[in-house]
Amino acid sequence: MLWIDDFAPALQLYKATMEMVGFKVLTASSGEAGVKLAAMKPIDLVITDYEMPGMNGEAVAATIKAMDPKMPVIIFSGNTMVSQHCRRYADAFCDKAGNRDRLLGTIQRLLYSKRISVLQPPPRVQASHHERRMVA
Repeated sequence: MLWIDDFAPALQLYKATMEMVGFKVLTASSGEAGVKLAAMKPIDLVITDYEMPGMNGEAVAATIKAMDPKMPVIIFSGNTMVSQHCRRYADAFCDKAGNRDRLLGTIQRLLYSKRISVLQPPPRVQASHHERRMVA
């Protein structure tokens, strides 16, 4: 996963916490650095702070989704006033002051959903109304 936050002490704490439960965590201390890292490294999920100088969490989420629309993005913020526009880009929102188990549950749910969508077979083509049949 990629974790983006401009507050370095918290960023190191989040990295250590997630690595203790088995995740490999890349970190970036700005939105710009995070987007560059996401373009260069294979990642499965992005967690970004909402309020950052320069490129904020909304801009990060929008840019990540433009690069890979299926990439799960979590906005992780102490601010409960996230813009409605931001909600178009983020897959989930977690409160920094909230329960860490809830954050872990959200991460696992999004990673599971991503795997399921990749592993599902493509939809079957239906026979037309002209009585032609598709043979598999």
